[in-house]
Amino acid sequence: MSTLRFPGLSTGIDTSALISQLMAAQRRTLNMYEDRKSVWDEKKDALSTLETKLDALRSSARALSDADELRAFSTASSDTDILTAEASYNAFESNHTVVINQLANAERWVHTAGKEYAEDYVGAGTFIYSYNQQETSITTTATTTLEDMVGLINNDANNPGVTASLLYYNDAYHLVLNGNDAGTDYKISVNASSTEIWQADTAFTVSSDNATLSSKIEDLDQFGSNPLEGGEVIEITGTDHNGNTITQVNLSITSNTKLSHLISEINDSFDGRAKATLENGKIVLTDNTAGASSLSISLTYNANGSAATLTLPTMAVSAEGGATTADLANFAASDFIKTQSAQDSKLKVDGYPSTSAVAEVQTLTPTSVATAGTFTLTYDGQTTAAINYDASTAQIQTALEALSNVNTGDITVGGTELSVAGAATFTFLDTAGDVGIISINSTNLTPSAGSNYVMAEQTKGSDGWINRSSNTVDNVIQGVTLHLHDTTSANGEQITLTRDIDSVKEKLTSMVDAYNAAILYIKEKTGYNDTLKTAGVLMGDYVVSTIRSHLRTPLISQTSGFMEDIDTHLMPGQIGLEIDRDGVLSLDTNAFDEAISEDYMGVLAIIGADKTGSSNSNTIEFYGASSKYTTAGTYDVQVTVSGGVITGAQIKLSTESTYRNATYSGNIVTGDSSFDDNSDPVYAENALQLSVDLSQDGTFTATVRVKQGFTGAVEDALDNMLKVTTGSIQIDQEHVGDQLELLQDKIEAEEYRLTKREDRLIARFARLERTLALLQSQMAALGFGMA
Repeated sequence: MSTLRFPGLSTGIDTSALISQLMAAQRRTLNMYEDRKSVWDEKKDALSTLETKLDALRSSARALSDADELRAFSTASSDTDILTAEASYNAFESNHTVVINQLANAERWVHTAGKEYAEDYVGAGTFIYSYNQQETSITTTATTTLEDMVGLINNDANNPGVTASLLYYNDAYHLVLNGNDAGTDYKISVNASSTEIWQADTAFTVSSDNATLSSKIEDLDQFGSNPLEGGEVIEITGTDHNGNTITQVNLSITSNTKLSHLISEINDSFDGRAKATLENGKIVLTDNTAGASSLSISLTYNANGSAATLTLPTMAVSAEGGATTADLANFAASDFIKTQSAQDSKLKVDGYPSTSAVAEVQTLTPTSVATAGTFTLTYDGQTTAAINYDASTAQIQTALEALSNVNTGDITVGGTELSVAGAATFTFLDTAGDVGIISINSTNLTPSAGSNYVMAEQTKGSDGWINRSSNTVDNVIQGVTLHLHDTTSANGEQITLTRDIDSVKEKLTSMVDAYNAAILYIKEKTGYNDTLKTAGVLMGDYVVSTIRSHLRTPLISQTSGFMEDIDTHLMPGQIGLEIDRDGVLSLDTNAFDEAISEDYMGVLAIIGADKTGSSNSNTIEFYGASSKYTTAGTYDVQVTVSGGVITGAQIKLSTESTYRNATYSGNIVTGDSSFDDNSDPVYAENALQLSVDLSQDGTFTATVRVKQGFTGAVEDALDNMLKVTTGSIQIDQEHVGDQLELLQDKIEAEEYRLTKREDRLIARFARLERTLALLQSQMAALGFGMA
């Protein structure tokens, strides 16, 4: 039988290859979308890299944008084993002689009896101790071991700064209390009972946040809307532990008065008998002597006719003295020995203080002589045993020397006893310096009134040294931190501060490098490569093309707020910064060295003046500006004063023709500080403040300059580019992201279409295969073969 042939048709057909060939033709649109997406992905990556480079440039510009902080100094010491130093921007080029008489020490107490084993029980009870006049207590049980007691102290959340440990000697374990800080402010005391604490009922606040020591009285929420007029005071009154009236102190309030001044005056008024601190905006006064106390304090605002108001808190007892008794047996103060006393570092700088040591002298004068009874004296938190009313001065001295904080000869008692008209004198060693005043408890005397026995400081003591509570001293030489390592000879050691110009050059060089990295990257991505015959992926991107001009402008233009005949340098090029024809920035170090040698502060100003200002008028003076919101430049100002008050004020940029009204309060004029919907200032003078002399009536004018260094202008330009939501880079990235999202949608839609198309082809070929197979079977049955 002959054979029928169907060329190309059999069940052996490679349908997959056929489908692939058919789908390849269908994928041309998808390939086009993917190619486009690849280009936009490159743009996305390029913009991300550019953003990183611009951010690096911003960081390097920011490091230069504050002229004050550019003032850097290198320090040298004549003997680094004894004395080293470091200087901040607000130091001055100088040389100093430092004599170190004494290093600061931390205090240490050791329990004398000890225990045979660390696991021995200490017994049940309460142990109370203070450090830096902060008191805490721990409670032990019948099964608390000496080792456990160490853990209770160290793990106490209220531990004020004491580390407990065990010392083994003479076959016993001894509890050791170590202060963590050096200086006489950080003394340890073991108390027989709790200490009295007074606390304000309300906190001082600034804009509803707790005030700090640096908060000015005028800035407090508790200060009214009327300005200070002069004469306003805060009156500080009270009584000490024994009920003796303290000398009233009046703190005069000025525009510069801070809460730190108030705390300092409270401490001066109590003169070592109590300590005031500011905690979370609240004034806290802690007695220096434990036990039942007659401590009190009152703060009263006296306006003295002024319209200014100030609401002061009410002070009240927050912890009653003597309310808790320390009853842990064999752990009283007398069971400890102080093996190292807290002491301050003592130094002289450049021969200061130049005076010799002066011994403190205090007097105790009875208004009416004592005729019967006993009294006690309290010094630095410790109280003597009862002293007879007619005790001799020698007996009084003996009673004082029995205190653990008074050594033989520390205090010499002279004059007359209380039973004789006159005054007893207490003369301290001249090395003691200014000490806290002794307090008398006359409750058991006749007469008993505390006012009958007047304790006073006749001569304020001075040990002739600068005393600090640390071996790191940062508040003696402005801008300099001294590190004391050992004592010196009488000749002292030398600290030399020199201008560190190299640090400024290094920062400028870093900015130059970061600038060039960004600019050259932009050039690469926006230009045409003649060798490869390819265009940069960001060619034609308007945002990127404008970045170079925005960054270049501050580096080739006159710096804002700087004027010829007033400022030495007006443009970056005058201090050695130049941009070549390829846009590359360079620093001519020789030109820079010459410029900074000629005018050190002028060079720092043109680099990093941070909205500093000046005025050509003595009546209208620059007061302040916002580094963020005020635009640098030259302003014309006019102010009208009538009857000693401002009645009108206007400001405009010198390049503008129309004045705008400014706000004013007291003698301060503030530029229009409104913002647009993007939280950007509407007007250039936003937050610009001027002070006005109100002593004369009339209309006054002034030209006010607000300076900004070129690095600040570069930083501002970069801030605008890199803003998270409205920056030009962010907007460009969002545009690229939108294009990628649109292309991705098209790709997914096309992939879906192709998938359906492929599914239909597979189904058709499957039907063809089945048909061919059936036909082949039928032909075979008829005796025909298929080939």
